[in-house]
Amino acid sequence: MQLKEKIALLINKSYSEEKKDSYMSFLKRKHFDFFHKKGFPSSTNEEWKNTNIDSIINQDYNVVSENVKIENIEHQKIKKLTFLKKEKSLILIFIDGKYHPHLSYTQHVKNIFLSNILSLKENEIKDYYGKLSYQYDAFYTLNTLLLKDGAYVYIPNNVILESPIEILHISTGMESNILLNNRNLIVVGEHSYVRIIEHYKCLRKHFALINSVSEIYAMNHSIIDYYKVQDDLVETTVIDNTSFQQKKNSKCTIYTFSFQGNFIRNNLKFYSIGEKTYSYLYGISLLSGKQFIDHHTLVDHLCSNAYSFQLYKNILCEKSKGIFNGKIIINELIKEINAFQKNHNILLSNEACIYAKPQLEIYSESVKCSHGCTVGNIQESELFYLQSRGISEKKAKMLLLFSFLEDMLISIHIFELKKLIHKKMKKKLDKHL
Repeated sequence: MQLKEKIALLINKSYSEEKKDSYMSFLKRKHFDFFHKKGFPSSTNEEWKNTNIDSIINQDYNVVSENVKIENIEHQKIKKLTFLKKEKSLILIFIDGKYHPHLSYTQHVKNIFLSNILSLKENEIKDYYGKLSYQYDAFYTLNTLLLKDGAYVYIPNNVILESPIEILHISTGMESNILLNNRNLIVVGEHSYVRIIEHYKCLRKHFALINSVSEIYAMNHSIIDYYKVQDDLVETTVIDNTSFQQKKNSKCTIYTFSFQGNFIRNNLKFYSIGEKTYSYLYGISLLSGKQFIDHHTLVDHLCSNAYSFQLYKNILCEKSKGIFNGKIIINELIKEINAFQKNHNILLSNEACIYAKPQLEIYSESVKCSHGCTVGNIQESELFYLQSRGISEKKAKMLLLFSFLEDMLISIHIFELKKLIHKKMKKKLDKHL
């Protein structure tokens, strides 16, 4: 049974299990009505114009049960999959969508709360859960209706967290055609600072659809650095909906590193609801084969005196394809906004392609906004210069491509992550140059 045919049965079953007077039941009913009316998007939808999802939804998926068996997965093997190796690292581990506390490391720092969504009472999360989607999306709806579990991170006021938090999603491949609905709910209190790494690992090659939702709240004067690493996803489709809400004087930075995935769609939304907010969006995509990446960003300035900066760079090899669709919205009566958006692309093959659509929707005069986009390849003059100094062609290309990305890597504030990202990029470029 294909996904779009099975979905009604799954939704009805999920909805029937909820208490009818609960917040979750109310939320699921809203999303059920939306999905029943709208269904999955088509190419006629402007937001999905250049993205064909027929091959994704015309599949028969297994929704992993609560009783996933992981006896054959060794503790030491899981530990090797994490980025953070220190004994006092903070790590949340999910295997096939289910939280595993005995594999996670959450007890090393006092005054913060790291857990999973299913362990919480409804009144603990209803002020935040499901509140950041101002315009519903079919896959966001699917996640809300079929969620099995998710990560919950709560940082109270006045906490400067020295250790990063790592969220690791592992897909075992024990069942083929798996549908995983991962979710993160993150709340960072006033005058607090946190760094978070989220990434995926597949234990074996298999087809999967990872449908992820993250809702992130930055309170007054808080700072959040968020790192998403999309790699090791050979036959995997990833659809990610991430939303930030920023209050006054908060600073949020997100880095998205996309190195390997059959189909990746990143919907990233920032809502600035306080003055003097700072929003930074960075993305590096390095794809090959027939891999596909689609970055859709939205920065909605809802208060005056704010700053946002977007910088996305793509290196596309062979027959890979990229899309960048960025939007900045500044409404009437909003003043003193500095908003910038840049997208730079290098195509290393005549068959690689990029669709770029930077957008500004400005309804106020007292702002500074700009956007730009470039598409090209390695400059022959620069390549010749390096080769004339005795550097081989392959190494010269490597140097030029790393210099193209260098300004994105300098600002990574986790040394272990920066080192690993550099290693992954070098390995991929070395293979495809």
